[in-house]
Amino acid sequence: MRRGWGLLLGGWVLLLSACAVGSRQLPPSTVYDFGFAGTAGAGGGAWSGVALEVRTPPWFDALSIDYRLNYDDPLRPREYADSRWAANPGILIAQRLRQSQGFSVAAAASPCLLRIEVQEFSHVFDAPAASRGVLQGSMTLVDGKRRAVAERRFFVERAALRSDARGGVEALVRTVSGFEEQLLAWPKALGTNPDASGCFSRSSPK
Repeated sequence: MRRGWGLLLGGWVLLLSACAVGSRQLPPSTVYDFGFAGTAGAGGGAWSGVALEVRTPPWFDALSIDYRLNYDDPLRPREYADSRWAANPGILIAQRLRQSQGFSVAAAASPCLLRIEVQEFSHVFDAPAASRGVLQGSMTLVDGKRRAVAERRFFVERAALRSDARGGVEALVRTVSGFEEQLLAWPKALGTNPDASGCFSRSSPK
């Protein structure tokens, strides 16, 4: 009987050792964020009285860096196996926009809200050696009475210089920079909208 228990115990030890060896053979994931943002509030303060909310699809919570092959089953989203985001991309986008555009951090005290819906944030391949980062979605400006006073869709793409996860990340970070430029210009474009103009700081660009 004791011999049987010894064989069983030995089997468990071998199994656990094999699992430990197998887990050590898995390469660690490379983790990416958006890097250093540069000068805080460089957007000029137009959004300083507006709170920010960034919404993303549920699958963004997986932290995967997504890509698509437009030349091979473009309806199938894929993900890089050995790389991931440091956080949900929506959180990274919101962090970058607050740093660069000066959005209010006190949402309860802000009369207005900018709600951004991110629908696509992926590395898109049009050919094996030709790819781009794509950021697509919509944004809605909501006033103090919770009315949607302005809406617009956005689509930003930037060419990727590499055909791997790092190239995709670099291109996607540049799409966010391109979106920042659109946000910087939007308050001026809304200057003739009386419902929207009340949301912006007097330091808004003229």
